[in-house]
Amino acid sequence: MHYLRDTVDKWKKDTGLGFALYGTPAESLCYRFARVDKERFGEIPDVTDKGYYTNSYHVDVREKITAFQKLKFESEFQTISSGGAISYVEIPNMKNNLSALEALVKYMYDNIQYAEVNTKSDYCQVCGFDGEIIINDDNEWECPNCGNKDHSKLNVTRRTCGYLGENFWNVRKDKRNQGSCASHVNRETE
Repeated sequence: MHYLRDTVDKWKKDTGLGFALYGTPAESLCYRFARVDKERFGEIPDVTDKGYYTNSYHVDVREKITAFQKLKFESEFQTISSGGAISYVEIPNMKNNLSALEALVKYMYDNIQYAEVNTKSDYCQVCGFDGEIIINDDNEWECPNCGNKDHSKLNVTRRTCGYLGENFWNVRKDKRNQGSCASHVNRETE
């Protein structure tokens, strides 16, 4: 990261153009690169076999770490990212554990420049289920309560590339971005 930062700073000085280093997951680009690389290089275990790349300094979604550990690790790189940075954590519905949510937000405020919390915010119009719509074994969105798979009767909201969206994505986005509703915490604008 320091090498990258030094390089963009040099380019900025040498050219007068606004080069900067930006720390973002950029999921759409990572999916495309993973697909193109798999076509070009074949299936490489733990590289092209996942269908996505984790880019920037972000922790891979498969890592078994706590939200606090993830934020601590990523916070070390945000100050190097001269063009901006974002980190996020995926959490379950915390309505019955508000003290834990408060502790997480306080930790974010005290330890990282910019972060968000993502949680599930789905709704089935058939049975009224309000929680997390799942992806079944056939890679289809499905209500875990009634089995509804009709996209026109499911509201599935997820955070994708930093934006909330209510739609249906490619298979790789569905599999790795089962996050959603974002609540931003920015300590510079308290």
